[in-house]
Amino acid sequence: MKNDIVFDDATPQLSRNTNFCETVSQNVGSDEPQPQAAKHAVPVNPPPAESSIAARLKNKKVREKGTAKSSKVQTTVPVRTPDKQWFFRAHRDPAMSLPIDILEIRGGEDEGVWFLDPDVQLPDELDQYIIPAIITRCITSDNIEFFYLAKQSSRSPKESTRYCLNEAKKNWVKQNWSATAKGYQIQYANQLHREPVWSDYSLDDLLAKALGEKLICDPTHAVVKRLLDPEDDEVEE
Repeated sequence: MKNDIVFDDATPQLSRNTNFCETVSQNVGSDEPQPQAAKHAVPVNPPPAESSIAARLKNKKVREKGTAKSSKVQTTVPVRTPDKQWFFRAHRDPAMSLPIDILEIRGGEDEGVWFLDPDVQLPDELDQYIIPAIITRCITSDNIEFFYLAKQSSRSPKESTRYCLNEAKKNWVKQNWSATAKGYQIQYANQLHREPVWSDYSLDDLLAKALGEKLICDPTHAVVKRLLDPEDDEVEE
């Protein structure tokens, strides 16, 4: 409600700069006619300034909604299980989850995860090393996109992984491995309520950044040759 003060012609009016005591002392005991006080405009309370706390809190809410696009460009896209310190979300679109075969090599110059192009006919001898997997587009609370690598071998915690991903489609979560339970435990974020802001990159663009030189498109690839015949590689050296 506005606290507007309305004066009529008979009401004495004082400006904000007038000292009330001085005005009284000038008028008491004087027979001379006093000049009529000048009329003043009716005061109107101004609206709150935009720099008020309320305005700043409104701006904070806009930022928390995650509607702003970042100007940063992500040059690489990790393919991995999320770090135990990450709060992350998974993309709700089923098209953002893809099956892929991988080679997981431990030790040596080829150590790491390699991805197999599904259109390449690889030697049958390689089957014993191939691990089926599913990669799902995800994003951290710091707006770093990655592909969640979920192995689908007989020893992989497939049900636990599926549960984590389903929850991550609805909430910001962390996951931690429990050796006792032989599965993941999830923690929900208490302060993160905004929706994730996905980049405008196409799925193909993200896959190109994620797989890069780790994608095997040739049955005679050096990694395949060294894996199937390591002694031959040693002889060449």
